[in-house]
Amino acid sequence: MIIIDQLTLILSLVVVASALLTPLMNPFFRKLRQAASPQATPSGVTVLLISDGDATALDEHLPIYLTQDTPIDYQVIVVGEKADAETTNVLKRYSADPKLYSTFIPESARYMSRNKLAITLGVKASKNEWIILSDPRCKPTSDQWLAEMTSHMTGDSHLVLGYTNFSDEAKPFHRFEHLHTALYLLREAQNGDAYRTNCMNLAFRKSDFMSRNGFLEYLKYSVGEYDFLVNKYASTGTVTVATTHASWLTEDPMSDRSWQNRHVYYQEIRKHLTGGSSHRLLYNADQWCLHLHYLLVFSVGILAGLTSRWILLGAAVAALITTLILRTMIGKKALKEFGIEVPIYKIVPYECRILWCRLMTKIRYENADKYDFISHKV
Repeated sequence: MIIIDQLTLILSLVVVASALLTPLMNPFFRKLRQAASPQATPSGVTVLLISDGDATALDEHLPIYLTQDTPIDYQVIVVGEKADAETTNVLKRYSADPKLYSTFIPESARYMSRNKLAITLGVKASKNEWIILSDPRCKPTSDQWLAEMTSHMTGDSHLVLGYTNFSDEAKPFHRFEHLHTALYLLREAQNGDAYRTNCMNLAFRKSDFMSRNGFLEYLKYSVGEYDFLVNKYASTGTVTVATTHASWLTEDPMSDRSWQNRHVYYQEIRKHLTGGSSHRLLYNADQWCLHLHYLLVFSVGILAGLTSRWILLGAAVAALITTLILRTMIGKKALKEFGIEVPIYKIVPYECRILWCRLMTKIRYENADKYDFISHKV
């Protein structure tokens, strides 16, 4: 016997409406604005690379930084450890290039973040107002990268956020989750509420850095340089976002351990960033919609089966299929736009996996020694 009652009709309507609406609560559905580059022409720019035992990557990627096609005068500053003989040898091989300048962290430097000290030394050594901070593990996607980034360095701009993609050799989930997070952060920046960045492709002004004491209040934290720069200096003036493919960098693959460590360290960093609650509001809303919808569909399906409401069961099945199709189509389109190849049958499982990975990250963080996150004991 087919049961058609008020409960069946209401629940059928609810699950179908949820299937149509909740896929839209999704960072892949919200597009970044692809505004035309303003074509600014700063007098000069410095590319700052911090080498932290990345001699092989530096040797591979440095030539791409040194051969950018741009009429703007630029220099490439590499800051490394004095004791790193491999990095020293790499820099010697390219020392004839007039655009290259290198300096080293003093061996006597103690009790502070080495990377933040390296960035500070690089900023002070820069002859230009605009500085683009990156990493030897990243490489420009083309010789137009610098021209595209500098085109956003207008008179009222104080930060330029660029995107980094993981290389094709990186694990698919790493690439997926990285873009998932980046879309939240870049879109916030476009809306005038820059919070942080997960991309090592960031331009800022030397005068801002020096006048506001650089990393002074963050020196003891061993990581988080890009996050602290965006969070602190976004309030100085206009933040622009470079979205075109030419402005991207490609980051080398990470091991699972390095990937986990990056996320665990962020749990500490976020405590020292301003605006975190409002930043996480949209992400939390998306996650609640995602998981509560699946809970609703399966609960309604079980209820329908137990009470022989076959129309309601059909509505639950239809809602589930609709959800899978919509979320897969939305995700596939966004991933394709950023050159990320993920099998379509993995898109929905990856979306669900993100929350559980973050819960595991919180557990790892709670069990970690707090001294793992600072450069010295206080």
